[in-house]
Amino acid sequence: MDEVVSAIVEWLGSPQGFSARRPPPYGWVWVVMAAIWIGGWLTAQELKGKKKRLNSQANQTLIDHELSVTALIETGKTLIEHSARLKFDQKAYVLDVKITSGTETERLIHKKFTSLSEVEAFLSSETVFILSDFKVSPSAPA
Repeated sequence: MDEVVSAIVEWLGSPQGFSARRPPPYGWVWVVMAAIWIGGWLTAQELKGKKKRLNSQANQTLIDHELSVTALIETGKTLIEHSARLKFDQKAYVLDVKITSGTETERLIHKKFTSLSEVEAFLSSETVFILSDFKVSPSAPA
């Protein structure tokens, strides 16, 4: 057993591999890199599960209710209101976005999407919202 332990300790302390430009990494560096890789993979799997649960909850909620969100953004001396509504209608997700500056409406967006991932991609690229910002409208029955 002592021979095995001493062989492992010797490997961890010895340079592994070769490189013409920089010194080779030691054995313990490989162990740390493997641990970081495994930790990153586990974190990615956890985030993937959370995203799947969020989409499932949003999907279930959209069947019964309309979701909405409002954001007030101050640019200079102007207050701009961004509001959006998301609902499920006839096998499609309908997104309505309205951007109002003062008393005039600057931009209206009305789009239909076939999946929540399309909605999420559009929201993050074209609006100030993300899917998790949406909540059940206060006027909707519980």
